[in-house]
Amino acid sequence: MSIADLYLSGDQKRNISHFANIVKIAKADGTVTDEEIELLKFIALKYQITDDKFKEIFKDPDYYPIRAQLSCEERVERLYDLLRMVFADHKKRSAEVSILRKIIIGLAFPLKFVDEIVIQAVNLDIENISFDEFNKELMEVIKL
Repeated sequence: MSIADLYLSGDQKRNISHFANIVKIAKADGTVTDEEIELLKFIALKYQITDDKFKEIFKDPDYYPIRAQLSCEERVERLYDLLRMVFADHKKRSAEVSILRKIIIGLAFPLKFVDEIVIQAVNLDIENISFDEFNKELMEVIKL
């Protein structure tokens, strides 16, 4: 961590944490595909992650703690991004789903719904569902 990291806003820290979570999922199966790299670059741009910070996070994503999001919608949006990474290589692997479950807990979703969220999330066709549709489906599971 650099000195500059000490002066990051809460939003920037959450974005970096979220990006590190996505990198963890990308690396879970031991191989990062070209499709996963492209998605990582897209998400890094979305969350204003610099090239240097991208490389730093990619090298050691476990260094960055999971930070809970402030609102339910932010948490659902983060989950949507994470799922896109799980399926970026068009395969669902148990290692990725296991990490996803831990991250769902870390994102402060209600613990009593974690297993239901995981099941619902991995069974959705994330490549062909909009965020709004995903949000609606997930809200039905967690009853918020």
